[in-house]
Amino acid sequence: MKNFKKITLPTYLTLLRLFGAPILVPFFIVNYVPQNNFVINLLIASLFLMFGFTDYLDGFFARKYQQQTQLGATLDHLADKFLTFSAYLALVAIGKMEYFWAILLIGREFFVMGLREIALENDMRVQVSSWGKLKTVTHIALIAWMIIKPVPLNYSSLWYGIELILLVASVLLSYFSAINYFIVFYAHLKK
Repeated sequence: MKNFKKITLPTYLTLLRLFGAPILVPFFIVNYVPQNNFVINLLIASLFLMFGFTDYLDGFFARKYQQQTQLGATLDHLADKFLTFSAYLALVAIGKMEYFWAILLIGREFFVMGLREIALENDMRVQVSSWGKLKTVTHIALIAWMIIKPVPLNYSSLWYGIELILLVASVLLSYFSAINYFIVFYAHLKK
């Protein structure tokens, strides 16, 4: 098997996020977060943040050791979606997130995935923008915050204020980066 390439550290990190996060994160959110124990919620948020941090680490190591591959980039996008979608759905299931917000955030991801698919069919590659990366960071921060926040919540509290800021920032950055992707995609398509 001369053509078999060894799986790299960045790919291992991506696979950890791809297969571990959608199983462990929703399991712990659904089974333990409703107990409203701050310490347990903090531990679950830390687990989620650890999975989120692998998104940074896999890219860092891939660039540092020149191990960037198309497979790694594709798996990275899938792993990001699995991580955030599974957490959003679990948060909706336990009543810590309104389904409207989850639909807005997940819907944007399907739009961009569709653009990427069309781009690939036309031999185009739409690069991840810094807006997309910032969007991912706000999604991860929002989810961690929603895991930690106590319930029931007084809507005038600091908890709610910070959550609202993170939620609005996530939606705005999500749609701003989607528009940016569309503009880049359309410019490539016109060439």
